[in-house]
This record gives sequence, structure tokens and C-alpha cells, in this order.
Amino acid sequence: MNAKLQIICFLSVALLTGCSSGGGSVTVYTSQDQVYAEPILEQFEREAGVRVRAVYDSEAVKTVGLVNRLIAEKSHPRCDLFWNNEAFRTHQLAELGVLDANSPIES
Repeated sequence: MNAKLQIICFLSVALLTGCSSGGGSVTVYTSQDQVYAEPILEQFEREAGVRVRAVYDSEAVKTVGLVNRLIAEKSHPRCDLFWNNEAFRTHQLAELGVLDANSPIES
């Protein structure tokens, strides 16, 4: 399976499990470069019929800015999915209790 297809499959599961009460839209915080992430998110929107609101971080701070934002929003989350590639920061969020487990939507 090619990398782009793997990402789309991952996003499909992750986004759909996060939008049970989202009214057909999800918010994704991503530290991925917009030039690469945007086409994938647009394809997901077309195929899944779910509107994606992507929040990108700047090149200067990358994941750190989004991690700080997630920590600040812990008591009132605004993000459905955090898409990054830094295991350390993801572990940090888990240790701080910022992350929430998702389970598939029951049909």
C-alpha cells in the first residue's frame, strides 16, 4: 500500500471516529507541511463527505506551537485530530492527559 493511501486510510478512521457530534466537520491540527497535507485532506473531504478545517503550524515552531495550543485548550478541546510526526510531543500530550481515546462510531 503506498504512503498516500495509508495516510488517507488513517485519516478516514481517525476523523470519522472523532466526529460523532461534529455535525459533519472535523478540526485537524497538523504540523505536516501544508503543501503535502492539503491535497490529502481535500481528497478525504471528497471521499468521506466530511468537511475538514485544518490548522497548520508555522515552519519556525512546527509541532511545538500546536502542542502548546492543545495544552492550553485541554479543558475545552477544539481539535478532533492531531496529525504530527513527533513521538516525543505525542507522549508529552499523553502524559499531561491532553489526548483522548477514540473508538469507532457504532452504526
